[in-house]
Amino acid sequence: MSSITGVSSYSKYLSLVRNLSGGQNDINRLSEQLTTGKKSVDLNAYGPEVQKLLDLRAEMATKDNYIQSINTAAPRVKATDKVLTSLESIVSSWTSGTTFPFQPGSASVSSAINTNPEGMKVAIDPAKSKLTVGAKYTVTAVPSQQGGNGTFDVTVTDGLGGKTTRAINLGTTPPNDGKGYNFNISGGPGEGAMLNLSFDTLKAASSSSFNVSFPQADQVKDRAEGAMRDIQALLNQRFGDRYLFAGSRYGTEPVTDLLATKQTSKITLNGAVVNTDDYFEVTINGQTFSHQVALGDPKTLTAVAKALADNINTTASPPLPITVSNSNGIITLVGQDPGQKFDLSARVVNSATVENSVDTPSTTQAPTAALPQIDRFTLNGAAVDIGDTFEFTVAVGDPDDPYNQNYYTRNPTAPHDLPPYQAYTVRYTVSDTDYAAGVNNVGQVADKLRQQFATLNPAPPVTIDAVGNGPGIALTSTGFADPTNHPNRTSLFSTSAKVTNGSLENTITVGTLPPEQDSLINVPYAEPPDLPFYDAEYLTKGKNAEAYRKSQVTIDDNLNVTYGVSADDKAFQTLVKAMQLVRTAAANPGKWTEYSTQAREMLTQATDQIRSIHAKVASDGATLETIKDSHTESVATLTERIAKIEGIDQNEVAARLSSAMNVQQATYAVAGQTQKLSLLNYLA
Repeated sequence: MSSITGVSSYSKYLSLVRNLSGGQNDINRLSEQLTTGKKSVDLNAYGPEVQKLLDLRAEMATKDNYIQSINTAAPRVKATDKVLTSLESIVSSWTSGTTFPFQPGSASVSSAINTNPEGMKVAIDPAKSKLTVGAKYTVTAVPSQQGGNGTFDVTVTDGLGGKTTRAINLGTTPPNDGKGYNFNISGGPGEGAMLNLSFDTLKAASSSSFNVSFPQADQVKDRAEGAMRDIQALLNQRFGDRYLFAGSRYGTEPVTDLLATKQTSKITLNGAVVNTDDYFEVTINGQTFSHQVALGDPKTLTAVAKALADNINTTASPPLPITVSNSNGIITLVGQDPGQKFDLSARVVNSATVENSVDTPSTTQAPTAALPQIDRFTLNGAAVDIGDTFEFTVAVGDPDDPYNQNYYTRNPTAPHDLPPYQAYTVRYTVSDTDYAAGVNNVGQVADKLRQQFATLNPAPPVTIDAVGNGPGIALTSTGFADPTNHPNRTSLFSTSAKVTNGSLENTITVGTLPPEQDSLINVPYAEPPDLPFYDAEYLTKGKNAEAYRKSQVTIDDNLNVTYGVSADDKAFQTLVKAMQLVRTAAANPGKWTEYSTQAREMLTQATDQIRSIHAKVASDGATLETIKDSHTESVATLTERIAKIEGIDQNEVAARLSSAMNVQQATYAVAGQTQKLSLLNYLA
């Protein structure tokens, strides 16, 4: 083989190798086009259309960014829209007279519990009373310090800071308030209430109690509190990693407890006087404070209340987050912060009382023509208590035959000279003044009865033994028997005696006042950067402009949309105050008209304001949707224009790829036949 021939053969070999490489490049290029759908990923391949292609791609990227921003904002706007729809539904329901009636409904009054019916039996007439708030009323009767003996100072408390006292003597002072006595409450949320009380019995120290409630108003209060919890939950809605209504404080729950108010509780000491060794106890958040009345202590409930309040203020450990004060036997406890609750209970252990009695009167000397009739009875007991009432009655004649007509009929020959029936009653109640002056035993009480009997006018035909004869009382007739004219008349008078032990036991009433609204009505709407009172950061920061800052999104060239609503919006402030007024009206039925009128006005304002911000949110949502649709259409147009530049015909490329692969396969077959040809074996 000549050298020229050898070189030619090797040249053909090298050409074959180049063909294999070029064919593979064609296959790779066509495969890439088929895979990407583009003529080339190398911009240089497009020649003069490169700049046009770059502009189209940049415009598409901008539109895609706008769409992505809208896709981020739109769901939040939609979620806000749903919350506002729910809030509008709540407000709408409370503008209805069914949910929020125009009247608080009738009061429900329980039957009075009379602890000592023989001493005092009281009843209330709801029809003649003016009841203003749900409360437990306590009626206490004690001997009057100003009226005559038999007069009682009757005190009515409502357990909420209200109190009133008036003197009553059933024997000498008939009711001047119609049937019953009117008691006008002053102080506390129940001020203005008037209770018409009637007394079947009032002759010894005693106490009674009854409860007043307003079932319809209570139902409104429960529903209002449920609505406020719903409003709080809606304003604290989360969307993804942030709170919808927190402004730019994404991780801060915006609204605190809408039901939170400063707890105000009253401890009312019911009674009038206290005794040595009476024990009073108050427990607050597990800490117990007590006071036991010592021998030399003032014997008043006001003094006891002051001692307990001082004890709480000076010995609490750790200090309690409450303010404690006292006045007129009432201790007031006020929490320092809204929503901060404290547990409260109280009790009284009264010192032992004496149960006095009286022997049944007996005739120790029957009357004769020469001897008067003598009756005797004895008061029993080691001592007496303030408020105990002792009484006896001397009756002359026959109560069943007051004018002796039956007697004269049975005894037609008897002269008509017998006195008509007449009862002479004396009654003495141990007062605190007399007790302090030494009337502390039954002998002293017997002397008080002797003194009263001796002053009866007209005087009975009976005399009483002298003062100083001890607890035994002797009654002697001023006349004698007349066996000649009235042989069957064996008694000139009859005697009966009774002791009504006073039930002067002090009690304690613990009551938490209903929420008051006065302090909130006049609070101006908070505007940035001040926070409203219900904001979670109100107590800690007071000012935070981030609470009001809304989100902003760029959705098109030179078009920004500020969207969202903050929980501090004026509409929500109005709504919260309106619902608090609803709750306050329900808790204070006596001021229902005042509070409910204000509540309805604010509910109307809240309705308009929420509709306004809801319209803005709906408009924002519609704007986002419209702009997104526009961008989507633009992207479709840009995609089409770009495709015209860099796009391929799938069928054509597939055919060319198939042809290239067939050529390559044939080339590989030829290469297989010459795979042993090389410069080395050729030279060999």
